Amino acid sequence: MRRAVTLAVHVLVLATAVCQVAAQAAATAAPPRTTPERADFTETSRLADVEAFLAACLPLSHGNRLKLASAGSSNEGRPLRLVKVRRDDAPKPLRALVIGNIHAGEVEGKEALQLLAREFALGGHDELLQRIEVWLLPVYNVDGNEAVKVGNRAGQNGPDATGQRPNAQGLDLNRDFVKADAPETRALLATMAAFDPHLFVDLHTTNGSYHGYHLTYAPSLSPSVDPEIARLSRALLDDAQTAMRGDHGFATFDYGNFETRDWDGSGAPASDPKVRGWWTYDHRARYCVNGFALRNRVAILSEAYSNLDFAGRIAATRAFVLCLLQGLVAREAETLAAGAAADKRLMTGETAGFGFDTVFAPPERLPVLVGAVDTIAAKDGKPMRHVRKGDGAAEEMPVVRAFVARQRRELPRAWALPEPPAEVLERLRWHGVAFTVLASQTQATCERFAVTQKKKPKRPYQGHQELALGGTWEPATQFTLPKGTLWIDARQRFARVAATLLEPESEDSLSTWNFLEGATGEHYPVLRVR
Repeated sequence: MRRAVTLAVHVLVLATAVCQVAAQAAATAAPPRTTPERADFTETSRLADVEAFLAACLPLSHGNRLKLASAGSSNEGRPLRLVKVRRDDAPKPLRALVIGNIHAGEVEGKEALQLLAREFALGGHDELLQRIEVWLLPVYNVDGNEAVKVGNRAGQNGPDATGQRPNAQGLDLNRDFVKADAPETRALLATMAAFDPHLFVDLHTTNGSYHGYHLTYAPSLSPSVDPEIARLSRALLDDAQTAMRGDHGFATFDYGNFETRDWDGSGAPASDPKVRGWWTYDHRARYCVNGFALRNRVAILSEAYSNLDFAGRIAATRAFVLCLLQGLVAREAETLAAGAAADKRLMTGETAGFGFDTVFAPPERLPVLVGAVDTIAAKDGKPMRHVRKGDGAAEEMPVVRAFVARQRRELPRAWALPEPPAEVLERLRWHGVAFTVLASQTQATCERFAVTQKKKPKRPYQGHQELALGGTWEPATQFTLPKGTLWIDARQRFARVAATLLEPESEDSLSTWNFLEGATGEHYPVLRVR
């Protein structure tokens, strides 16, 4: 009870402070400044700072274009503050959702979205709002954001104190998109379901290899994304790269790291089994950009360079979001057509199925900016920093920026789960997958997967022990499905999502995260209806 009372008092005090700031802004008509702007880019915003800043934007000349809402609550009960930006008097066929601070030590996305909110409230980017509605979620990992500590983000070029990477449960929210253990993830999925954005952007900071770019990026790397959505994603990124350089002076490229990796033989000479080059990260749906694009919409990862100064990272991130929105509007007809066609292909069963047995795609030889840093040692309570040194030098090398599935399986007519665990039902609902429950016993011809191998690491990961299955498909035969069987029709818009969650050969399924393990004996519990 004491915690509830304390929280209520905090909310009341915060609301009073927000109203006072809003009233002051209305009286002076002076645009508010973000925490970094007020602190000469030595500090980052707390939740109360963000809420006060957004409230102070409302009295600005076009502040009525901003609507403040909440996408949900964090594990510790804090609001996920959402800003809806729209012109009520203009058609808005396009929709975009941009989130910041999924890792709360990576703070420039949060600050860049506040700058854009202020610009919209001052009447800026009117040409965009004629054609698009934008939802901004500046502080997604809000509990992590409040866990401020000096050195949380070791080596980053400012600010000294930031939030922590995981949420209050100790979960990495950018590994949670499939299992949805965190309330923040479930809130994000609900927002996506309510809004159905044509573009989703996830803002990060990279602290990997020393390169010469201000910002790197990636589309969804899942090999199961609709081909037209994948092509459109690449076109938008190419447009943004050109605009970032020409309009804003920022160098950008596909996200990756300088690595020497084992090759699988599908592109490298037999005499050279290892390839040194620029390698991208991961294709699995647990990463929200990869998972979101399975909904037949475009998803983009943004990674500002951590060794660039804080002000520069904010500026580059703001410019990148703006370039993506401008590119989406420029390709409005193409975007709407690609999404509608991808939906239709699934509804009519005209797909290439889902991919698995995934490996890196063959490399492309491209110039990459190799950079350097100056290292400033820790001193007087300030953490060590790596500082970007120059613009880098171009070096041509193998670039591996995509994945390919070595096997594909056509989608069934439906999936059937005779004894659905409650946790599976919940997650199908959260992901928006449509299903029905059989009201009576039903005959169906089904394929069944015989499990012959189970692999699981000794150590848990993100609260689970990832399970990998091996086995064989038995010939289709007649099954009697009992009353209460869960029936998931594959002819639905979210069929790619359903396949990822339910197929035994999926590389990031509900089975991977142990939600089907109790029902997995000699046979996988999900049947494929032919």
